[in-house]
Amino acid sequence: MAHTSTGWQAVPARPAGGARSWPWLVLGMAEFLAAGTMLAQFVVVGLMAGVMGLAAGSSVGAVAGLIAMLAAGPLAGLLVAGLGAALIPARVRRRNGAAVFPLLMAGLLAGTAVEYFGWIHPALH
Repeated sequence: MAHTSTGWQAVPARPAGGARSWPWLVLGMAEFLAAGTMLAQFVVVGLMAGVMGLAAGSSVGAVAGLIAMLAAGPLAGLLVAGLGAALIPARVRRRNGAAVFPLLMAGLLAGTAVEYFGWIHPALH
C-alpha cells in the first residue's frame, strides 16, 4: 500500500505494458548469446572428437562419455541457477518474475564459461 495525498491506494503488481520486464529480457538474451558462442564450439569439438574417436576404433561408450563431459558444465550451471531461482520466495517471484530468466541464463553462462576456459579453449590452442 502506498500513501498518496488523497489517501491509501494499492500499488499495482506489475506496470502496464510490461515496462519493467524488457531490461531483464535484454540482459537474459545477452547472457544467452554469450553462452551460445561457446556452446557452438562445444558442439563442433564434440562432433569432431566423436567422429575422430570412432574412426580411430574407440568404443561408443567412450564417445558417449565425452558427450556427457561436454554437457556437464552448462547443465551444472543451469541446475545451480535453477536451485537459486527456486529459493527465491514466491512473493518476490510474483512481483518481479521476469528476473528469473536472466538468473537462469547467468547460470548457463557461468557453467559454460568454466568448462570452456578450463577445458575446451586450452585444448584448441
